[in-house]
Amino acid sequence: MQIRRCCPADCAIKSDWETELQAENDLLESNKFHKTSTILKLLGNPSRLKITLLLLNRDHCVCEIIYILNEKQNLVSSNLGILKRFKIIDSYYRSKHKYYKLNDNAIGIIRLIKESLIDK
Repeated sequence: MQIRRCCPADCAIKSDWETELQAENDLLESNKFHKTSTILKLLGNPSRLKITLLLLNRDHCVCEIIYILNEKQNLVSSNLGILKRFKIIDSYYRSKHKYYKLNDNAIGIIRLIKESLIDK
């Protein structure tokens, strides 16, 4: 393991140090960072978090989500629309009912959240 000094005076070391710090800064300023931050803010809403946790188990139609959460239809639909707009969930039709499912890209983070909620 290398021992690093803060703000090195040696020009060669300082150049490497600045390059490394710039790369870390670029990561924090990237579009992916802001997108992830937005997703975490969206999941900070209890209703949306509950919806995503429900969809982790299986796909649900709106009427099932309304029944389980005991919330008004317009609130559930609004939250589903937000989750869909940010590509956290997807929808499809089965017969006359619209079903919602987690987007494949969101499954990992929702699993992590679920694991943090389970007492061990």
